[in-house]
Amino acid sequence: MAQKNVSLQSLASKKALQILIAILFISMGIVGFSTGKGWGHEIANEVSKLLGKGDQEVLVYIISTVQLLCGIVLLATMFVSTIPANFTKIAMMAVWIIWLVIIVLTDILRVDFGNLDGSEWFVWIQQIVLHLIVFAGILQIQEK
Repeated sequence: MAQKNVSLQSLASKKALQILIAILFISMGIVGFSTGKGWGHEIANEVSKLLGKGDQEVLVYIISTVQLLCGIVLLATMFVSTIPANFTKIAMMAVWIIWLVIIVLTDILRVDFGNLDGSEWFVWIQQIVLHLIVFAGILQIQEK
């Protein structure tokens, strides 16, 4: 009986990374729908501040829908071979653009850098680095 060794490197494969990022986007979409909070809510707040008051609830649902669809597309492209390559390319571009918008809105525009003190700088650094790690992962899975 031959034994298969599962290496830790397989957990860092592009497929595993794509599954994790898909789960992240799906969970962000579900959180947005179920609670009206999460990053969708934060993005809606920032967009409302930039563009003026609007119907924030509708914006949260739109953002949550886009996040959920991005996650579903990321998973579907792994298991459904009939999805056109151009669609996959556009969907992957949408995923990294959305993540870049999240970084800009939540890590740069929302932060009052003048009032950050001591440990708050480290919390901000931690948050932006985590977001950039996910962004790097998104770019990695896009390059197939």
